[in-house]
Amino acid sequence: MTVAKAKPSKAAPRSSGRPTKEQAGRITDHIVEVARGLFLESSFEAISVDLIAATARISKQTFYARFASKEALYAAVIRKGTNDLLKPAVTDSNRDGPIEATLVKLGLELSKRALAPAAIALERLVMAEAHQFPELASAYHGTGLHVREQIAGIFTNAMRDGQIRSGDASFIAEQFVYAVADGPVRAMVLSGKIVKSEKELRERVAAAVRLFLDGCRDRPARHS
Repeated sequence: MTVAKAKPSKAAPRSSGRPTKEQAGRITDHIVEVARGLFLESSFEAISVDLIAATARISKQTFYARFASKEALYAAVIRKGTNDLLKPAVTDSNRDGPIEATLVKLGLELSKRALAPAAIALERLVMAEAHQFPELASAYHGTGLHVREQIAGIFTNAMRDGQIRSGDASFIAEQFVYAVADGPVRAMVLSGKIVKSEKELRERVAAAVRLFLDGCRDRPARHS
């Protein structure tokens, strides 16, 4: 695999004397962002601390003042990317109400978030290095479990209100998330296709919700 070459990068914020807490935070964020780009262009093994420092235009002393190792920096890259994706998917405003409209709105939000370039990049990065960083991969997977637990609550409420028949809400939520987000993301990661327009996403989500609910609702009894 070709090692990525150092590219020009905006220099980390500098000032005379000891940096303020805010300046130190900006330098740390700058290093994380530079490293994320390098890891995506090549691989964890191919990128050295020397290359990261050169690309970020910092000294190795500045690097090691913030990160004990390249592994610690990689962990920071994954954690920041994961935290950026942890916006609430389920709110009080969409927890109750007609199930079809609720699922279309929620499914579109999940699709747009999951298919965003930054999210796709993070998915590729985690998958590429999961064997070397299993704990980080597990933590990344755990964020999806949290979302599914929230969505399971929506299905539980719909069962209570008689909108769909009773069943395993957690399993139903898992299948719903796969239909509107996880499945399309995996296909995009493997195929490299571009993100669809919002109109196409909305149409796909609406079709998936209709098909999904057809399997969750009671069918009228047939009369002989």
